[in-house]
Amino acid sequence: MKNINRRESPRIEIQLRCHVTSPALWVRTTMATDNISRSGVMVAWSGEGPAVPVPGLGQIVTVEIELPANHGFGQKCIHCQGTVTRVTGAPESPKVALRVNYMDFRSFHDRIRAVEALTPVASSWMA
Repeated sequence: MKNINRRESPRIEIQLRCHVTSPALWVRTTMATDNISRSGVMVAWSGEGPAVPVPGLGQIVTVEIELPANHGFGQKCIHCQGTVTRVTGAPESPKVALRVNYMDFRSFHDRIRAVEALTPVASSWMA
């Protein structure tokens, strides 16, 4: 029997640095994409820093994918929210597939400034 690709959108194999957050994880970490399509993202779930628990099926995750800088426009990112649809691979290096719920293009440096502005507020709550 012939295997038929039922994808609605073509998939691009590309490794880009991304920043993953989730309300359920309370952790923010830097990872990398494995591939991207219009309707989904595959994230290699191994971060730069402490180990992050793998999300469960149906969990909502926010991903900001760094795009290469363009000197005319500055650095941009793809901001997207997705639902975990599949977790594959070995336990020490899993891959998490997300179905994209929404996607937006934003300035990457504006996001960094917003996080820096919230850091002192968060620190005061924790003290």
